[in-house]
Amino acid sequence: MAAPINYEKEVLPFLKDNCIACHNKTTTKAGLNMETPELMVKGGESGKGIEAGAGAKSLIYQAAAGDWDSEMPPKTNKVGAMALDEKELALLRTWIDEGAHHAGRQEKVIAWEPLSAAFAPIFASGVTADGSYAAAARGNQVSVYHVPTGTLVTRLTDEGLMKSGLYKKPGVAHRDIVPSLTFTADGQRLLTGSYREVKLWKRADATPRVVPAPKTAAGGKFKLAAGVADAVSLVEQATGKVLRELKHGGAVSAMVLSPDEQRIATAGADHKIKIWETATGKMMLEITSDEDADRLFAEKSDAHARASVEVVWQNEMIKKAEKDVTDLAARLKKANELADLAKKALEDKRKDSKAKEDAKAAAEKAAQEVDAEIAKLPVDKKPDEGLTKKQTEALAKAEKAVSDAKTAQEGLKRAEEAITDTADEIKVVTEASAKAAQAVKATQNASGLAKKAQDAAAAAKTEADKARASAIPALKALAFSSDGTQLAASDGGNVVRFWSMVTGRAVRSVTVSDAGVIASLVWPSDEGCLVTGDKGSVLIPDVSRSGWTLERMFGTGDGKSPITDRVNALALSPDGRTVAVGSGEPSRSGDITLWDMASGKMTAHYDERHLDAVLSLDFSPDGKHLASGGADKAVRITEVSSGKMVKLFEGHIHHVLGVSWRADGRVLSSSGADNVVKVWDWTTGERRKNVDGWDKEVTALRYLGGGDAAATTSGDGKVRLIDSNGAQVKLLEGAKDFMNTLSATKAGDVLVAGGEDGVLHVWEVGTGRVIGKFGK
Repeated sequence: MAAPINYEKEVLPFLKDNCIACHNKTTTKAGLNMETPELMVKGGESGKGIEAGAGAKSLIYQAAAGDWDSEMPPKTNKVGAMALDEKELALLRTWIDEGAHHAGRQEKVIAWEPLSAAFAPIFASGVTADGSYAAAARGNQVSVYHVPTGTLVTRLTDEGLMKSGLYKKPGVAHRDIVPSLTFTADGQRLLTGSYREVKLWKRADATPRVVPAPKTAAGGKFKLAAGVADAVSLVEQATGKVLRELKHGGAVSAMVLSPDEQRIATAGADHKIKIWETATGKMMLEITSDEDADRLFAEKSDAHARASVEVVWQNEMIKKAEKDVTDLAARLKKANELADLAKKALEDKRKDSKAKEDAKAAAEKAAQEVDAEIAKLPVDKKPDEGLTKKQTEALAKAEKAVSDAKTAQEGLKRAEEAITDTADEIKVVTEASAKAAQAVKATQNASGLAKKAQDAAAAAKTEADKARASAIPALKALAFSSDGTQLAASDGGNVVRFWSMVTGRAVRSVTVSDAGVIASLVWPSDEGCLVTGDKGSVLIPDVSRSGWTLERMFGTGDGKSPITDRVNALALSPDGRTVAVGSGEPSRSGDITLWDMASGKMTAHYDERHLDAVLSLDFSPDGKHLASGGADKAVRITEVSSGKMVKLFEGHIHHVLGVSWRADGRVLSSSGADNVVKVWDWTTGERRKNVDGWDKEVTALRYLGGGDAAATTSGDGKVRLIDSNGAQVKLLEGAKDFMNTLSATKAGDVLVAGGEDGVLHVWEVGTGRVIGKFGK
């Protein structure tokens, strides 16, 4: 006895080539989807497609065999489908005769091949909230950089990929390309998305730890000595000769040579640190602030930006409210004019109605008189021709008078209704005008409060900026890092401050309690800075060399994963508890899943939220809504608490590649492959602005901090900053190639972006200055 037909191996291949291309979820011609036997049984517009056990009677077989009223597939089809041959028809009929059985959904097993390291365009980028770290995904490799020092920290490595034998060398994070990544708010973890999986990576602990006291380092070629007044002397060790003096500009409190003796750092009572070139005595860098003061200034700047946005918004509301008052005043004027006309019309209609009623009464009386005259005639005598004519005319006049009176009465009724309508309109408009006037006062009050808040924020920003000038205390100890990229400093208390010797920007401040009163700092190796005090020595690990390890996965990366296809977008909720994953099978579905960050469990699954792959995600500032953009050209808003789609924004004519909420939650913008940015008003649900000016796809979009500026990247190589009215705020120079991705710090003061050339660019947004550039 012959074995039953195996649907997956014997039937599905030729159906896929010649039938399913036109009868699938996306292109369901005649309402028939043939992707599964169950769907074929269900059929389409012509009824059931398969009668299990009766191949010859099944419509699908009849159509394929040419026994139906239409030829399938049509000879003019555009997908290259061919008519089934005799062998294929026999297999199809026999399979149906046997009951149309199949093995069910089969897990798709992918035979992965190593991805070439030479494939290195940047598809995803990220930066920590404080700007300390940036990440770039090139192919399936994810590089993490320490931005202040401009150094590569690591390339993420999944040891499981090494053990599987797929890769021989470390530095590979996923089997497939990485289209999305994002840091957690504290910068301690990094999420990377790939095919059917998201990986969570954790940064190594950088907590200071007690260590043995350091050994005294051997002297070098030079030494430093305090000179007269504010000077530092560079002395040759062997001869004791003073080679040169460096004028710091204030009483010097600390000094140190770099490990290679190429640079000198001095600190003084002027609250400044100065970096000098040993060979020439030329000042290379001046540092005037520390991490705490810089952070405070960034916070105050962000608060001022938010306050400024609020002022602009309230002023817009004033204009809107004033326009409502003006429009209502015009409407009230029109209503009063109509009321006057209605009153005049009513008087006219009343007069006309009375006249018509009088005419009606007279005509009816005249008709009655003629009837009475005829009634007086003898029974056997008929009225003569003249009397008959008189009666006919009288009746006609009476009928006309009745009709005229009715028409006049109807006109009077309409006039009375017009009086009522105009009175109602006047009442409604008067009440609306009063409310509009109140709204003007309310918005003016709100604007006044917003302006006061803006002024206060501006003053606080100014004070924070002034405070930076004296933020650096009188330092007592300095130490260069072993590679010379950082400088550590102590004022003798329990705080050690760090600065970048590449940019001069503050890196961080670390409180050290176990060392006691700090007496000295040394940085003998890549491991970190050694702090010695009256209680002992403590090592502060070098964060520019922190390791990153895989902590957890969301999804399984195989056919059983609830994540569909590639993870094109990731977004963290404002409270950091939930990660949203955007994916979908191209041209078939756009899915969103929500996951609990603490447990790694999936908490929600929005199947087919889009009609095509989800390409971008962003939580609203209050975390209540999730915006998503897809290849279906739509922006959809999901209410997180209910999982319901509460708004659909349409207007893009190509893929929506980026979505971003403004910090006040009132405005949402989207960027598309149609070379435009659309700005949406969330409060009204209407489109606010259509912004063009790009020559190619606008690939990414992100509002910066609390302000109104949004950064964009594009295929034309432009990194543009625009406001919600579409005006260009700034063009960041340096990028040339097709740009795919961008990210920004929480305050929006640092921006990173990357593209096809594999270079990750880092800008200081305020100045537009490039502060980092990381190649492949």
